[in-house]
Amino acid sequence: MRTDLLIEPALADGLGAAPAQALLAPLISPPLELDHALGIDLILEGFLAHHGRPRELVVRESSGLVLAGDYCYAAGLVRVARAHDVFVIDALARLVALSVGVVATRRAAELPGLWLGTTAAIAGSGDPRVRLSFAEAVRRSTGEADPSGFNDLAALLANPPDLEAVFA
Repeated sequence: MRTDLLIEPALADGLGAAPAQALLAPLISPPLELDHALGIDLILEGFLAHHGRPRELVVRESSGLVLAGDYCYAAGLVRVARAHDVFVIDALARLVALSVGVVATRRAAELPGLWLGTTAAIAGSGDPRVRLSFAEAVRRSTGEADPSGFNDLAALLANPPDLEAVFA
């Protein structure tokens, strides 16, 4: 992730002293190559820049942080798009949209399950049952504000990172 941020001169000076460890990419590589999978951590950094505390970026100015977050979203999607997997792109677009929705409706406690559940869906995307479970989780989360489908998917992950601390 740091490499993507260092190539942008406006962000290179706004990085913390130590690089942040990839949290989600190792969980989706495979099926994605690690180079592509690192995009999910960039997207997470973009989300945190907009709605929390980023792990890499230490930009002090709020307008600069918004632009840095936008850059992270875009750079992350570019990385992931190189995998040529439409399901993954769709899952990440839904993840960002749902994440913004839970923040706006003061349900931020759902964020860890939402991010881990989507990560599990991407990791298991070769299984049609996982894809169906993801579609059902999106439907229930959107229509009924029920996060349980994402929590069920998240339970499929072995040794998931502590995202509660990331979103705190």
